[in-house]
Amino acid sequence: MPAPRLSFVLATALLFAACSHDDHPLAGSWAQDTGSDAKGAYLEFQTGGSKVVVHGAPRADGTHDHPKATYTFDAATKAVTVQGKLLGDGKAETWTGTLAGGVLTLTGGADTLQFKLGGAAH
Repeated sequence: MPAPRLSFVLATALLFAACSHDDHPLAGSWAQDTGSDAKGAYLEFQTGGSKVVVHGAPRADGTHDHPKATYTFDAATKAVTVQGKLLGDGKAETWTGTLAGGVLTLTGGADTLQFKLGGAAH
């Protein structure tokens, strides 16, 4: 009976491979919509954990910051909370918002940022 057992193991492995984190609503790179041609920040959510890779808005010299950040996501309400200095020192460290219609809106203090899926930080 080794053959049926092997078939079961292979079928189970294929099932788990098909259930990847790529289906997570926050998967991919999110570019800040600045309302102009200017580049803003980029966010990349690690869908298998809670880390956010942040690429801060570019400075005049072309460099940018990579502040540490984490997130939580509520799949039922599409609520997102990001802990990190998305706009640098002197600005909010806690950002809350929602994912709706392919747009991620985050508010921290008096600042509101919108992000759209796509683009690349570098």
